[in-house]
Amino acid sequence: MSQPQTRLEKHKKKKSPLRRFFKYVLVVVFIGVIGGAGYAGFLGWKVKSTAEKTYQGLSRDKSSLREEKVTLGENPVTILLLGVEDYPGSPGHSDSIMLLTINPKTKETAILSIPRDTRAFLPIVQREDKITHAYAFGKKGHKEEATIDAVEHLLDVPIDYYITTNFLGFKKAVDDLGGIDVNVPFDFQQHAMKEIGGGTLTFKKGEMHLNGKEALTFAQMRKKDPKGDFGRQERQQQVIKALADKALSITSLTKANDLLETVGDNVKTNISLREMFAIRNFYKTIQNNDFERWTLKKGKDAMINGIYYYQPNMDEIHEYTRKINKILERNDTQMTDNHPENQTTTDQAQQ
Repeated sequence: MSQPQTRLEKHKKKKSPLRRFFKYVLVVVFIGVIGGAGYAGFLGWKVKSTAEKTYQGLSRDKSSLREEKVTLGENPVTILLLGVEDYPGSPGHSDSIMLLTINPKTKETAILSIPRDTRAFLPIVQREDKITHAYAFGKKGHKEEATIDAVEHLLDVPIDYYITTNFLGFKKAVDDLGGIDVNVPFDFQQHAMKEIGGGTLTFKKGEMHLNGKEALTFAQMRKKDPKGDFGRQERQQQVIKALADKALSITSLTKANDLLETVGDNVKTNISLREMFAIRNFYKTIQNNDFERWTLKKGKDAMINGIYYYQPNMDEIHEYTRKINKILERNDTQMTDNHPENQTTTDQAQQ
């Protein structure tokens, strides 16, 4: 039985024309090197050139859940962070999905990790599937929008911006920065991907300095973590902050140039250069503050027609919808019929 069409889906139709850890952090690297005093001449041109190369707008002017268009740095906004596995001949998948919510006035910042196997309704195909598949179903040149629509439908919050990148770019960015420092939660060994050289790497509990290959492998490991995918998401978020902090401390023009090359080759975003200046300044004001780190973890494993899914808990979805909308300063009257509170869960529908 197909899912009833919501007001949001009808509205959207009218408006429409890693391998595990492929992180959005490359754009944070970009943010870290732009706008610094002394970045003139060649590097100033390079910043502008890189911003133009990474920019890829959306077919829509704003989210259908927004009454008015918002601007990064001025209004509370969300940024969808996608780590994409997109090899030649493959439709691609968004193997890492995180939603960053920031309020420049209150300084509230939160990041929500969404498991790639989460079963969700995908507007692009009008049925439920793994949320990671939304990207693959999207039209060429607009694949990000298919994932944006799926996340908006799941959480009933507007997605204002997006950032995509891939794992090879992440590895190179860490190396360009001279590595990052992390806190390893327990001893483990993990085999690195063949695309980055392979081999078995050893991680010891406590503080460790990691190069790009090690950082990517540290962020990818899941099966040996007692917390499974949730433990991996915690490590990914730790790596993100470490890389962001390192990028903001960059002083070498040579490193800045190398980083801009890496970003230009591996990042796509609808964040403009002017808005990147704004978010850079915002991050500097909250750099030493703790921010909310959330993960969908109250759901359950499900086998449906022989395929594994992570079935989200709708009460938990409702909780995060409320929290995100609070940061965005959206009230209850701005929520749609798509809100989890007004939906029937898959389990309920099958009863």
